[in-house]
Amino acid sequence: MSNYQLTAADAANLANNISGSKSFGPLTINYDLDLSIPQLTVNASIYGTSIGHVVINKDNPSATLGGSVGIAKAEVGLTANFDAQELDYSVDVEVLGSTVYKGSGKLFSW
Repeated sequence: MSNYQLTAADAANLANNISGSKSFGPLTINYDLDLSIPQLTVNASIYGTSIGHVVINKDNPSATLGGSVGIAKAEVGLTANFDAQELDYSVDVEVLGSTVYKGSGKLFSW
C-alpha cells in the first residue's frame, strides 16, 4: 500500500488532461487533450490495428487519417476549434465494400 499524497501541482496537471474514445463499427478514435498547451493527440484504429496518429493544435487544427485493415477501411477527418472548445469529425467506414457508418458531428467538447 502506498502513502502517496496528491500534490496541488499533480491535481492541476490531471485537470489539464482529458482523454476518451469513440467507436464507429470497427473504427475506434482515441483522443488525449492537454489543455496546458493546448494540443490534441488523436489515434485511429480498425479492429485494434492503427491506421494513423496525429497531433492537432492551434497552428494545425485539421487532419485526415485513414487506411484499411483486412476487410475494413476508414477515413477520418478531424477539426479542432479551440475557441469553441470542441473536436469535430467526419467519418466514412466500410466493411466488405459496404458503408457501415458515414457521418459527421462533434467528437467531444471541453
